[in-house]
Parts: sequence; structure tokens; C-alpha cells
Amino acid sequence: MEKEYLNPEPVPPASQLAILPFLAGVDGLLREDGDVTDLRITMHRAMTREGNEYLQQVCAYLQSDGIRSKGVVGRTFPVDEGIIGAAFKDGHIWRTKAYSTNEELQQDLSKAMPASGDSRSPMAVGQSYLAIPFLGPDGQIVLILYADCKQLNFFADDDRIKRVISMCHGFCRLLDGLQKNSFPNLRNFPLQKGRPITGSDRRVYEGIQERLDLETPRLREIRSFNYEASVA
Repeated sequence: MEKEYLNPEPVPPASQLAILPFLAGVDGLLREDGDVTDLRITMHRAMTREGNEYLQQVCAYLQSDGIRSKGVVGRTFPVDEGIIGAAFKDGHIWRTKAYSTNEELQQDLSKAMPASGDSRSPMAVGQSYLAIPFLGPDGQIVLILYADCKQLNFFADDDRIKRVISMCHGFCRLLDGLQKNSFPNLRNFPLQKGRPITGSDRRVYEGIQERLDLETPRLREIRSFNYEASVA
């Protein structure tokens, strides 16, 4: 399959600005006990191009040294891409499970990565991953919060994940409120549902990432995420 879907597609600045302050709050929460090695956070959305549905990176990565936007904003991926693909498929939260030692994790990665289609070295990837989907009124995927870092078991902490989920619930309430009473010249233009495109080169690491049966954030008023400045 030709990898044209990796080409970036435009993301409206208003959509990026709607996400980044929320991610900054999540970043602050995750760093409440100090720095986290190579922590980065971003958000993906379900988007459609020419009748096909992909996952698209909405905004920059938030990192310890600021933001990284060059070459990443607007990237599109098949809906079975890695841990965000797992979250898209079943609408549940996914994370890296707990390990006793980094050596055990590296051993499992050396087996799981080739099986998932990932040719990178286990030492080159994160030790902890997190994907939190935001569901729409009909159970469809609207957004997926993504984070990774190189700190063992960082997202295996249930209390930490529950605090992030609480922030996600608050963000849902804000977006639902904006849908009913938006700022002047700001509108969430609907995106049409498309045919989900699969065929990722990197699927979820089986046996390493696990599904969490915690309440998934849900939007009551929004079926897609596409904020743009509108004419008054």
C-alpha cells in the first residue's frame, strides 16, 4: 500500500489552539513530582480525506523543552497505527503494562516489535505509552490523547491515569459548552464519516500494551473536531 497518508494535511490554527492549552495542563499534572524522561504529549483526531478516514496529529508535541511542531502537525496515519490504533478500534484507554525491571520490558519489546511491523531498536522507543480516546455521542472516535516517555511504569500508575481522565472529562464539558455557545467567529465545522483505512507498518505491541476498563471520556455534543475561524 502506498504511504501517501503520511503526508501532512492542513490543520486549522484554531483547532491547534483549542488543544494546546489543555495539553499544557496535562503536561503540568504529569510532571507534578518532577521531570519525566523524554515525556511528550499530543492529540490526534479522526479526519476524512476523499471519503477515507485516518488519524491525524492535530498539534505539536509538548516536550520538556517546549513544543515540537515541524514535520509532525497534520501527519495522517491508518486507524490501526500503534497504541492509538488500538484505542480507535475498541474505544478504550490503552497503556503500557507494569514491568518489574527494564530488562524484562526490553526482552518483550525485542519480540513484540518485529511482530508488530516495527523495525526500530527496542532501545529507541519509549518505555511507557498512553492513549486515551474521546468518544462522540454515537460512540465514534473524535480525538485520541497520546503520550509516551522513557520512564519505566510511568503510565502503569492507576491513580495518575485517573487524574488525567478527570482532566479529559473537564475538557469534554468545555467543548460541549462551546458547541452550544461558541465564541464569535469560531465554529466547529463538521467532518464527514469516512471508510477507515488500515494497513499500518506499526501496530500495537501485543502483550506489552494493555486495555484499561476505566470510563472513557465522552463528548455529548461533538461528533468531530474541526475548529476554524468563521466569517461573522
